[in-house]
Amino acid sequence: MSAKDEAKAMEVTKIHNVFLDMFRGKLDTTQKDIEKAMERSKYYKNAKPEEIEKNAKQVLEKLQTVNSESFKWFELLLAFVFMIIGYMSQIWILMFQARMRQLEMEDEVMQFQTIILMLMRIERISVEMILEWLERYSNIFKSPITRCVNNYEAGAWEALEELKNEISYVPLIRIVESMQAAVEKIPIKDAFDELDSEREYYRDKRKESNERLISRKGMIGKVIGFAPMVCLFVGYLIIPLVFIGLTSMSNSFNSMSSSSF
Repeated sequence: MSAKDEAKAMEVTKIHNVFLDMFRGKLDTTQKDIEKAMERSKYYKNAKPEEIEKNAKQVLEKLQTVNSESFKWFELLLAFVFMIIGYMSQIWILMFQARMRQLEMEDEVMQFQTIILMLMRIERISVEMILEWLERYSNIFKSPITRCVNNYEAGAWEALEELKNEISYVPLIRIVESMQAAVEKIPIKDAFDELDSEREYYRDKRKESNERLISRKGMIGKVIGFAPMVCLFVGYLIIPLVFIGLTSMSNSFNSMSSSSF
C-alpha cells in the first residue's frame, strides 16, 4: 500500500472503531441498526446507501468477532501454569545455584587436600604457611581464609576457631580441626594422616555423582529426542484412528436405531 492508501485505511478503521464501541456487548445488533447509526452520524452524512451498507457489513463482521470473544477455561489453566512457573522459577534458580556451588566447594576442598598432601611432607612447614597456600588458590572460601591468615599472629587457635565457625562445609571443617591439632604441637604429618584416605573417598564419591549425572542427562536427551516422533505418531495416527472409529461406531448405532424404528 502507498502512504496515501494506508492513511485512508487507517481513517476508515478509526471510524469503524467508533461504531464498534457503540455496539460492543450488544449481541442482538443487526446490520440495519448499524446502518441507521451511520446515517445519523457525521461520518456518513453525505454517503451513498451502497457505501453505508458496505461499511455496516464490515462493522458487523468485526462486531461479531469482538462479541464472540470470551474467557476460555484453558486460558485460566494457562494463567495458573505460568503463575506457578513464575513463582517457582526463582526457587529453582536458587536450587540450581546451590547445587553448582556445592560442586565448586567439593572441587576446591579436593584442591586444598592435594596442596596439603604436597606440603605436609616438607620440613619446617607450618600451619600458617599452609593457610597462605590455601588462600592463594582459594575462591569460594577466600574471604574467611584471608581473615584467618590476618588474625593468625594474634592467636593461632582462636583464628582457626573463628574460621571453623564461619564455614559450614564439613570436609573443610575437618581440615581446620586437623590444623588446630597441628597447632597443639602435634606434627603436621600426623595431624593430616587420614587426609589421603578422605581424599580418595571424596574423589570416588564425586566420580559416582558425575556418572549418575551423565546417566540422567542421557535419559533426558533420549526423551527429548524421541518426543517429536511420539507426538507425530500419536497426533497423526492414533488420535485420527480413534476419532474415525468413534465416529463410525456412532453412525452405526444411529443407523441401527433409525432402522429399528
